[in-house]
Amino acid sequence: MTDEKSEFRGTCYCGAVEVTVQGPPAASAFCHCTSCRKWHAAPVNAWSIWPADMVTITGDVVTAEEHDASRRVACARCGGAVANRKPLIDMVVVYAMTLAGSGLPFKPASHIFYAERVMDFADGLPKYADTPEAFGGSGNRIEEPKRTRWRG
Repeated sequence: MTDEKSEFRGTCYCGAVEVTVQGPPAASAFCHCTSCRKWHAAPVNAWSIWPADMVTITGDVVTAEEHDASRRVACARCGGAVANRKPLIDMVVVYAMTLAGSGLPFKPASHIFYAERVMDFADGLPKYADTPEAFGGSGNRIEEPKRTRWRG
């Protein structure tokens, strides 16, 4: 199955919250920022982003408002993280694992906030210290390591 399909559905860990996205994502990447790593209790977060009007989240959710730019959404029942609303740019980040099994292939284009990483990735993707200039970042890139390894 490919991302030519117009609608993709995923859920939280227990299935009580459903996320539906319309069409292909505007971008997909890996995030290494401390905030994502804490939210997911993981060394890296895989995500895709859509315009807010292309994402529907249903079910009993809780929202963690870290700052004006980020409204992280999780299931009130199981605590499973599903998305991150970005009100300043009217978009919604949906975590790749939320949509696992939906038929939408995860095709990351880069690593962002790589300067904050706890793991090196030798995968051939661009690695931005923060984010690309098109996303409001410095666009500064970090050299790819020779091999993938844990830095922590």
